[in-house]
Amino acid sequence: MSGRELVLSFERDRWRAAGDGVDVMHRDLRGLETLLEAQLAGEAPIDVLLKFDMASIPQWLRQYHGHYCNYTLRVGRRPGGGERA
Repeated sequence: MSGRELVLSFERDRWRAAGDGVDVMHRDLRGLETLLEAQLAGEAPIDVLLKFDMASIPQWLRQYHGHYCNYTLRVGRRPGGGERA
């Protein structure tokens, strides 16, 4: 399984995932994930590590970023861990 690492940010009332040849934006996070899944479907199954851009949040909030902002989006795999047929 391959993987990608993208930077996740929130700017001008939209979520943005960018890097490694990808640059998508959407008003809500689930919509952004749907765009990523569509763009990367040809590479599935793939894990996309989304790391929040620390420069885009206030200094006092940065201590919590690891708990709430970084996550892996699994493209082309069922939630139970099995690959799609």
